[in-house]
Amino acid sequence: MIKHPYKEIEEHWTWEVIFRGIGDLVENKDLIETTNREYIVGYLCKLIREAEGTKSSL
Repeated sequence: MIKHPYKEIEEHWTWEVIFRGIGDLVENKDLIETTNREYIVGYLCKLIREAEGTKSSL
């Protein structure tokens, strides 16, 4: 994997799920990636981690 600012989040349970989901969307041509997937996945995992500690709904 490439270096990215979300390295510590790679071990979070959401990383593999989101990484695979984005891959499926790209393969189905439902999504076009213009940014390295690690940055996309890292950002989404970061948001989920932040939301896990709150009671507010998304």
